[in-house]
Amino acid sequence: MHRRLIFAFCGALLLLAAGCDDSPSKPAGTPTPRPLPAPVEIRQEPQGVGLTDPAFDAIAGAEAIYGHLGGTVYQIEMPANWNRRLVLYMHGFQSLAPEASVQTPGIRDYLIRNGYAWGASSYSGTALIPGRAADETAALWDEFVRRFGRPEYTYVTGHSMGGAATHIAAERYADRFDGALGLCGFAGQEAITQIVGDYFYAGAFVAGVTQQEFDDGDVYEIIDQKVRPALRDPAKHEEWENILLDITGGRRPLDREGFALEEETNWFRAPILVAFGLASNVGHEYLLDDVAAGSADDFNAGVVRREPATPEQIESYFGPNQVTGDLQMPMITLHTTGDWQVPIDQQQILRRKVDVAGKGDLLVQRVVRAAEHCGFTEGEWVTGLKDLEAWVEQGTKPEGENLLVDDLSQAGTRFTQVARFGTPEGDEVAGADDRLVLSGSMTVDGAPLGNGYMWIEVIGEDGLRQVCSFSEPGSDASGAYRRAVMAETELKGCGTPGRRLQILAFAGDELLGSQETFAWPTDAGTATFDATFSKGAAPRSASYVYGNVTGADGQPLPPGTLVEMYAGDVRCGAGAVPHMAVQFTEPSLYSILLADDKEGCAVAKQTLEFRVDGVAIEGTTDPSAERVDLTLP
Repeated sequence: MHRRLIFAFCGALLLLAAGCDDSPSKPAGTPTPRPLPAPVEIRQEPQGVGLTDPAFDAIAGAEAIYGHLGGTVYQIEMPANWNRRLVLYMHGFQSLAPEASVQTPGIRDYLIRNGYAWGASSYSGTALIPGRAADETAALWDEFVRRFGRPEYTYVTGHSMGGAATHIAAERYADRFDGALGLCGFAGQEAITQIVGDYFYAGAFVAGVTQQEFDDGDVYEIIDQKVRPALRDPAKHEEWENILLDITGGRRPLDREGFALEEETNWFRAPILVAFGLASNVGHEYLLDDVAAGSADDFNAGVVRREPATPEQIESYFGPNQVTGDLQMPMITLHTTGDWQVPIDQQQILRRKVDVAGKGDLLVQRVVRAAEHCGFTEGEWVTGLKDLEAWVEQGTKPEGENLLVDDLSQAGTRFTQVARFGTPEGDEVAGADDRLVLSGSMTVDGAPLGNGYMWIEVIGEDGLRQVCSFSEPGSDASGAYRRAVMAETELKGCGTPGRRLQILAFAGDELLGSQETFAWPTDAGTATFDATFSKGAAPRSASYVYGNVTGADGQPLPPGTLVEMYAGDVRCGAGAVPHMAVQFTEPSLYSILLADDKEGCAVAKQTLEFRVDGVAIEGTTDPSAERVDLTLP
């Protein structure tokens, strides 16, 4: 199942050690011919990692091109009806994985269907390297041009670290790129490092850590033995959140929900940057004037201070990865309100940098009301790309949102296309009143299953399953959880009397299923379910398939559209297009859990038939593929 990438910051260690409608068939306008720039010089060997095999299968009507480029691997997909536009995608931080890999853009289907070529690089490492990502993506542009000639327009986009790389690319590579679309990116290495450090400093202040304790102690021991135990007190935890909310721009929609989603990620990365002195706060004056109850004077006087690393270490980590604000092309940025890997203040910092550089007219910023880091729908991403294209090619500057305001409580109202759980719009969706709120405890082999990523599946009378929960925080440190589950009236295949629920959760890297199931109650409302898990017990055998579903006219089919998969007369899986963003899928995308263990449904061994609202889709589909986009005849 696809998940948002975890954006941890332990890349500091490696750096220190290693020093949806159709577009026209051709662009509306043709840019002034430009000479080809000299090739970008990049590392010729991967930097302390291996490289995955870049081979992939092209979508029907396109050609897959892949290979090695210096110390990277890359993928390019070229449609037969190329519209002379190229989109280069930059992925996020790969958490010091042993191998660097290419990631395809989530809007790949839209791009190929509308004639865009796309390309993506693995980069030559898996550390936090937005500057190198921008350079090696520019080198991929050189390779594309060598093979296919210069595109008439090139757009660069990316998520998270790739969003920060997009900001850098928009400053460095106007000789190659025409426009930039930055998604959930930070405003340079120094800016994001500061807030990661503040995550620790605010926690230490609330826990009462003194400067002497900090100077004499070990960061990890202070966190484990004093800070995190203190933050188990709900009042102190709220005080900690409030301080960080003030530091990062104040209250905004879904801020608490996003905070809970990323708490473990931030505790993983914060001590590294503090321990190395990269997240130094010496001389930094904090402003607290909105959410936190205490005064800024008290906080500035009592917060512990960390001396900076050596100038050489600072230069190694920050130097190649900074954002100056000196944009050389139009850029649109998208951010979510509840993001706590890259908080929304990064967009405020970016705006100030761009304005100081005198390039304010080249930046348009937009916000979406969602709790997750990079929690955009494909439609919101595509809209950003289409608006960027109109700006670059036709001079139609799109509207944006002013984030330099004192009150962010209404942020994201204008550019959120799809309702999210926890918002007034999400509560107004048909069937919302029939949801079940399930709460209780989770234990694995008798111990609390703490900080577990989880979801809830509904099991139908025929044994088929459907994911029916929203993207919410998992269990807390004690194993306690609370999760809303959709009813059949909101999403076909979900809860109704006669069906049962099962919780699935990760214990480390192992996926477990609750040993018990829970019967959907006669009346909607709240219920308690204490779930137990056992390591080594596989939850179920199922394959995940999702994709777009469109009519013969190419337009997305409406929410509620039912997609089923059959092996002959045996129904092997079903899912519906939802009305709002739900866990693992979104409006315009169906999702199906295929019952691999159901007789006749061994998907690896036979071809399955899709039916959309009962209409069979002709032809066969590779059942091993995870994404399968469907179009009615």
